Amino acid sequence: MAIFGFGKDKKDTGNASEQTLAYLEDAQRTRTGFTLVGPRKAEVSATLQAIDEGEGLITFQTQLSLAADKGAKVEFIFLQEGLRLCGSGSIAEKRGNLVLVPIPDTLEIKERRSQPRARLNPKEGTTITALTGIFDGVGITGVVENLSEGGARIRVEKAMNLKGEKRLPLGVALVPPGQPFMLIKLNKAPKCPAVMELTGRAVFLDTSAGGLTMGLAFDTPRSDIASALRGLVASRTTPVPSVLPPKNRRKVEAPAAEPPEPSRPPEPPPEAKAAPKEPAQAEPQPSPAPPAAEAAGNPPEPAAPHKNDALLRLKKRSRAVVALAPSPALADLMKEYLQEEGYGRVLVSHARQEFLEYLQQPNLALLLIDGNLSSLDALQFVTHLRGTFADLPPVILAVEEASAAIVLAAHRNGVSQILVKPYSLDAAFSELLSQQMGL
Repeated sequence: MAIFGFGKDKKDTGNASEQTLAYLEDAQRTRTGFTLVGPRKAEVSATLQAIDEGEGLITFQTQLSLAADKGAKVEFIFLQEGLRLCGSGSIAEKRGNLVLVPIPDTLEIKERRSQPRARLNPKEGTTITALTGIFDGVGITGVVENLSEGGARIRVEKAMNLKGEKRLPLGVALVPPGQPFMLIKLNKAPKCPAVMELTGRAVFLDTSAGGLTMGLAFDTPRSDIASALRGLVASRTTPVPSVLPPKNRRKVEAPAAEPPEPSRPPEPPPEAKAAPKEPAQAEPQPSPAPPAAEAAGNPPEPAAPHKNDALLRLKKRSRAVVALAPSPALADLMKEYLQEEGYGRVLVSHARQEFLEYLQQPNLALLLIDGNLSSLDALQFVTHLRGTFADLPPVILAVEEASAAIVLAAHRNGVSQILVKPYSLDAAFSELLSQQMGL
């Protein structure tokens, strides 16, 4: 059904604005947070309330009043598709905490870091111990949230005065930005030596997200440490693009039509149906007793189509199932279960590098990704796989929760099926694999 309205003519926004609208509409749909930057670099948090394509305006609702008047130039910054994006324009109207800005023709990539960083899951246990001095000063211990050759972001868990061994309050006044650290010990970073020693300085301290977060910038590390950190980042990230990747706007999908009934052979004419021709020289046989359902007046249900068991076994033996498990124990259980189900090529690993090596083998039928990853990291990992391997089989992604935003993002990244954890290795699990493999 088409609905037509009358009013102001819709503005011709052009191809560039179509791309801009695609990113803004996705940000609105996923309730992405925005930051509005005023003329004096004052920043306020905001949400995208409305997009008026006819008027060419977007409406932001700010948490605090923005110190800018009508006509002042503002920037809005948001994260989308793993990129830090920025648009700008002059305020068209301001009503209390509502700020109306023209839709820009283009968006810019505004990454703050010159080097990409790898996100780390807290369960991986990567920590940093940083000391401003050996015998005097401040000692800090925290969990690494992201990491690169040039620095790290940590969530501070403990701070102590080294001389008196007295715990210090966790606040932005703990150390000033620019404070040098004589020793930074990086522990248990994936694919790196167990302990790496560096030096560096504090870049920022922030408590807006709850708790204390600190940014560290490393001094130039030794060549072996730099190489290990580059390898870690390369395995988890893709290079930051120089131009905004193309993106199409979502279209409202029509309700899915019911699948057509399977084709049936034409029924014989009524005469033939009423009086079927009996085979020649057939001896009369006693008619069997009708089933209970038929005797009760209900027609018998059609028999399910018979599967070729030999062909099914051949397909299971020849096609490979590749899985990334969260732990060695679960990897062994999953491999044993799939082999008992008849799969001849089962490649299961809890190590990401080994999993990536499995993807170079031929005749892959299915990927199951269930690593120790957050939903965002798992989606980014799938995006990395799509960019690295030209032809991937169907992907099943296991996540802690399946919100609408995660489902939409998974669909955009080419995930075939979402599997909510915890799950069991049972008949339902086997049926899910068979459906995705087309068995």
